[in-house]
Amino acid sequence: MKDEDKKVLKELMESSQAFLPPRFFYNSLGGTLFEAITKLKEYTPTNDELSIFESNLLDIKRILPPRICLIDLGAGNCSKAEKVIPTLRPEIFLAVDLPSAFFRQSVATLTKSFENQKIFALEKDFTVGLLMSEITEIVGADISTCSTVIFFPGSTIGNYSPEEAKKFLLSIEHDFIILGVDLIKPEHEMINAYDDCLGITAAFNKNALLNANELLDTDFEVSNWEHRAIFNSLESRIEMHLVAKNTHEVKSPFGARLFNQGESIHTENSHKYSVETFKDLLLDSGYSDIVDFPHPSKRYAIFVAKGNKLS
Repeated sequence: MKDEDKKVLKELMESSQAFLPPRFFYNSLGGTLFEAITKLKEYTPTNDELSIFESNLLDIKRILPPRICLIDLGAGNCSKAEKVIPTLRPEIFLAVDLPSAFFRQSVATLTKSFENQKIFALEKDFTVGLLMSEITEIVGADISTCSTVIFFPGSTIGNYSPEEAKKFLLSIEHDFIILGVDLIKPEHEMINAYDDCLGITAAFNKNALLNANELLDTDFEVSNWEHRAIFNSLESRIEMHLVAKNTHEVKSPFGARLFNQGESIHTENSHKYSVETFKDLLLDSGYSDIVDFPHPSKRYAIFVAKGNKLS
């Protein structure tokens, strides 16, 4: 077991509020379930983001330098890369995501679609940081002639608290960034996006327990848990929890833990911003020349900014 997983397991079994990091969603099954979530009518960020790119991608390209290495964090099924590569025309494209057969197949499919594009893949938990030395090892010396552009769509930045987001953005070396942000909207819309009527998000959430069983050697029984999404207005975030339906024991290499009925495992936060509050976060994180591209509905926005390496 990796040291980072040992730390997760210790906190899961001993903390008063049990927590599983969102990365536990994303095994091969989780990748497939998330792809299904993005097609739900309740989940609007994916379509809003695509609409923004369709209307503004040429303007985004004009902001960026002519020679870029586009680094796609959390590339997943690579569908967003497939949409932006023809217009942005990066010299190098690097997909980064957690190891899984789903991710490897997605990169292979993308490579077949763009035979003349330099495409590389890095299987890594990028949430712990990403160094230029790691990128260079994968893509080669040609990176020295390019500006590095972080491509971080899908509002994943919302999984971090504002303080964590600043720390994360500073942990990755880059010249420019393109990132998507889910904006504050009516509470019922936000809740529905994380608790759809088909139960796909619930399955996605519960799959984290199956992945924990595999990676942490726990013995969670999925049928003992139910999915719950709430809006924490004080923190301006949606929280996803798995709530014990009955009192039962879960075993692990660190010993057993008794979960009482109604006790929860906190699996995800998704912070929501206004355009102004997210601009402030970028400024506080050392970015400059910030340009925002909000969706006409005001539900979602893309931000492009010059990274702190160039400020």
